[in-house]
Amino acid sequence: MPEPRVIRGEEVQYLQRAPGVTVSGYITKEVGATEISSGITSFDAGCSNTTHYHNAEESVIVIEGAGVLMINGAEHRVGVGDAAFITPGTHHRLINTGEGAFRIAWSYATVDVTRTLVED
Repeated sequence: MPEPRVIRGEEVQYLQRAPGVTVSGYITKEVGATEISSGITSFDAGCSNTTHYHNAEESVIVIEGAGVLMINGAEHRVGVGDAAFITPGTHHRLINTGEGAFRIAWSYATVDVTRTLVED
C-alpha cells in the first residue's frame, strides 16, 4: 500500500493540452495513487479544450473565473463554486468565456483514465 504524502507544486508536471489550456496532474499513479487521480486545468481568456470523453467518472469544480461547460451538446454557464459530475462516455468541453483566468479542479475515479477526442 502506498504511503500518504504531500505533493509539492514544484513536483507537478504541466501539459499544454491546447493553445491556452494547461493541465497539471497532482494525484497520479506516479506519486503512488492506485484508485484516484486529480489535478487542475487552467484556461486563458477565450480558450477551450476539445470535446472529449473518459472511461471513468469525473468530478469538475470551478475554482477561478467563469465559463461554459458543454455536456452532450447542452450549454451550462458555470462559475466559482459550481461543480459537475460527468459519467463515463459523456461528451464534454470547457470554454473560458471571461476576460480573465478560468480554472477547474478535476478528479477521476481511476488512475488509468483515458481521454477520447470527439469532433464537434
